Amino acid sequence: MRHDMESFYRRFVETAAQYPERIAVELQRSRESSAPEESYTYAELRRVAEHLGAWLQQTGVAPGSRCAILASNGPRWVAVYLGIMAAECVAVPLDTAFKPDQVAKLLKDSGAMLLFVDAAHLEIGNTAWRADTSVEPALGRVFVIDSTSDGTQESLDQVLSQNLPELSPSTSSADDLAVLLYTSGTTSDPKGVMLTHKNLNGEADGVFQVLDVGPDDALLGVLPLFHALAQMANLLLPLSIGARVVYLETLNTTELLRALEERDITLFACVPQFFYLIHERVMKQVQSRGRAARIAFRLLLRVGRAGRIAGLNLGKLFFAEVHRRLGAKMRYLITGGSRFDPKIGRDLEDMGFNVLQAFGLTETSGAASLTPPGKNPLGSIGKPLPGTEIRIAKSEHAENGAGEILIRGPIVMKGYYNRRDATAEVLKDGWLHTGDLGYLDARGNLFVTGRSKDVIVLSNGKNVYPEEIEAHYLQSPMIKDICVMGIESTPGEPLAERLHAVIVPNFDVLRERKVVNAREVLRFDIEGLSAQLPSTKRILSYDIWQDDLPRTTTRKLKRFEIRKRVLQNPVGQGDSAQAISAGRKFCDDDRLWLASDAVQQAMGIIHQASKKEGEIHPNDNLELDLGLDSMERVELVVALEGVLGAHAEDAELANVYSVRELVNTVLQHRGGAASQRTGWDAVFASDTSDEEVKETLKPSPLSTLFWFVAARLARYACQLLYRI
Repeated sequence: MRHDMESFYRRFVETAAQYPERIAVELQRSRESSAPEESYTYAELRRVAEHLGAWLQQTGVAPGSRCAILASNGPRWVAVYLGIMAAECVAVPLDTAFKPDQVAKLLKDSGAMLLFVDAAHLEIGNTAWRADTSVEPALGRVFVIDSTSDGTQESLDQVLSQNLPELSPSTSSADDLAVLLYTSGTTSDPKGVMLTHKNLNGEADGVFQVLDVGPDDALLGVLPLFHALAQMANLLLPLSIGARVVYLETLNTTELLRALEERDITLFACVPQFFYLIHERVMKQVQSRGRAARIAFRLLLRVGRAGRIAGLNLGKLFFAEVHRRLGAKMRYLITGGSRFDPKIGRDLEDMGFNVLQAFGLTETSGAASLTPPGKNPLGSIGKPLPGTEIRIAKSEHAENGAGEILIRGPIVMKGYYNRRDATAEVLKDGWLHTGDLGYLDARGNLFVTGRSKDVIVLSNGKNVYPEEIEAHYLQSPMIKDICVMGIESTPGEPLAERLHAVIVPNFDVLRERKVVNAREVLRFDIEGLSAQLPSTKRILSYDIWQDDLPRTTTRKLKRFEIRKRVLQNPVGQGDSAQAISAGRKFCDDDRLWLASDAVQQAMGIIHQASKKEGEIHPNDNLELDLGLDSMERVELVVALEGVLGAHAEDAELANVYSVRELVNTVLQHRGGAASQRTGWDAVFASDTSDEEVKETLKPSPLSTLFWFVAARLARYACQLLYRI
């Protein structure tokens, strides 16, 4: 049967008929969970989907109606998605991180008739639905896909218990709308991407011609299913060929690694940050074993690289333990969604892993290009999928032969829902203008260099790609995250931009190395890394944030949001005067802690020493929030110990970063040996028999005036003679 002439749901039906007893989807419960395992075979998944589809038809939800989903990954999410397709309706998956007002906005924009939620998002769903008054009460409703405690809300369990007529035969065509995906958005304007059954089939057919995937494969789905990459890699593709998909009840590193090790996973598609984490863990282990182990590790990597060139995968032998932790049956690690560091990719390849890179957008139904297994030039994002064309158009922002990436083919969206102007901006003569900049090499491999909207145009006309700058400064182990942007150097000169950065320190590394003067250490690293760059690519100012930078679900920086916050709080002028952290709220535990008499006594002293305006939070950083340098920090410790009658050990104080940690550490040592520290006030006030000290401390107005005048004259002379 030709897949370009049918709905995607028919494709799933064919697979279910061929592999009825194979597990299609399963949910891995956390170790602490007492709930039973949840899974569906292909036959069970089809039965649930068609029962729900029949209910939608009987309820009066017409073909083409939009049905939204707000729930975490799981077998029932997949069943609802397929049920919507079975009823010839349009699925509208929503971001589970959205707040009620954002959900309400998208419900109204899409014109959704139903909202499917899980119990965890029921309250958000009800609040959002009440805010949208555009839907007829008879049809508009919130529908729970898992059991509720009181049974007052309509649920999937209730539908499955009903006797319903069979699902009406499908009349859908390939050009009918199948799914409406809202862009996760690095801007504040999410748009509904209309994907047809033809788009979904075109994506599946293209991937299967590059990647050998079959019914014996198992995929781990950790990316949220409301995203195009996850929906294609962890739902539509595997359900087209009879593969098994594993979802996680609790998403954390422990559960993820347990699934990789225990669930016989063969393919794993994820954003680059996960692979960075694996690489970092391996490197830390090697570092902890001494110099000999580091030399041996690097030697084995080089041997592994040589073996790869010769067609041998020696990494599986040399790094067997790493392969065991990531799954002994693992065939491919696939990364997409954002830029992947080629250095880390090379290390993973040398360790014996097959790392593939994909590139695509929501507007291209997922991947538009993929690196073929065995032909993976690191740094490239592969070649266009069969049936897809990619060409490079000249761009005013591009340099060195690069240009805007244009895509044409069956995977390209129908357009943006109810956004003709926005559609016309990106779809021209059948070509999708992606806004990404890149180039094709002589062998047809695609390389991405940046985003045209993110390009920073400096006053000298130079174009700077922030991702390139960020990757350079992330070489510092002290920097956990960074966002580079251009901001105006001089009021009234919009093009005269300087490079400004928002930096998140790596507090784990700082704590491990017992570094308390984070600002000075960061400045040292930044200056050293800046010296390695041309002057036009150096950051000239920066702010320090203690909170993680806002990112999309695929870990792309929300540059619009970060820039807006920077401009609202213009701190950095050369370096950060103080760190910016999100407005911390006081919880009940904070208030209870502050209520203690001893803590209040300590907080009074801290207020006197602090340079922060307003209320001090227990989690405020002594240096970055309160503005204390290393000497002021020592003075504060002396004052606290004196008032509280305590003496803490230097080794313990070296690991103290926040107000709460400092106060608790000092309070733990009350009643012990008296403090042996001495502050400067005590030194200057003390009696001494040393005549030189007495003479130095003796006030001398004439001497002070002389040196003041001499210094001023020297300054003016330097300005006049040497233009200093």
